[in-house]
Amino acid sequence: MRVVRTTLAEQVASELVERIERMALRPGDPIPPESQLAEDFGVNRLVVREAIRMLAAREILVSSQGRQARVSTPSARVLAQMLDFRVRQESLSLEDVIQTRRLVECEVARLAARRVRSGEAGVTETAALLEAMSGAVDDRDKFVDLDVKFHAAISEAAGAELLRLILTSFETILLRARRSTYDARAARGEGHEVTLRAHRSILAAIEAGDEQGAAAAMEEHLQETKRDIPPQ
Repeated sequence: MRVVRTTLAEQVASELVERIERMALRPGDPIPPESQLAEDFGVNRLVVREAIRMLAAREILVSSQGRQARVSTPSARVLAQMLDFRVRQESLSLEDVIQTRRLVECEVARLAARRVRSGEAGVTETAALLEAMSGAVDDRDKFVDLDVKFHAAISEAAGAELLRLILTSFETILLRARRSTYDARAARGEGHEVTLRAHRSILAAIEAGDEQGAAAAMEEHLQETKRDIPPQ
């Protein structure tokens, strides 16, 4: 059996998370002062301070000098950093990321179409981003940035917080991949009408409330995008 060793600060951090849950503390609520935590956990304040630093790095807490740490809501940043490192390290393949993205984004497109049909969401922002993309085809960084925002707007329309969090965590990796697809098409002398046409198809299906059509259009778009991503 493998023995997992943890530092005292890690143990305090784990217990502190459990305490936050037991106390039902919400984002913005302060945790007890360091002196009280040190006494409660039977450790010195330096250990408590290190535990708070660990939780702040995970965005579970927000800490500032001279003030009590407060509970926070972790964003996708920590997960994004981990995934980006794993891909760079080649302990996680870009192929895995793209496959997961395909599964998530097709469902996101389907949910967005459903919510638009029911009147719970709209596509005004998504349409504006697509229009802006049409005018930025000669500016790689702007085009790619708008591309990312287009997909993010669809996830907002879908209203699925966990799926949106997953997609957001992919953005750092996918920005590099999207720049590669842009460059690959430019090297072949192709324009970017393929991307724009795919986005228009996705948007039209979502706007029509066509769940199956939206998922199929997203699937086709991502398969086309995958073709231009260089192998690792």
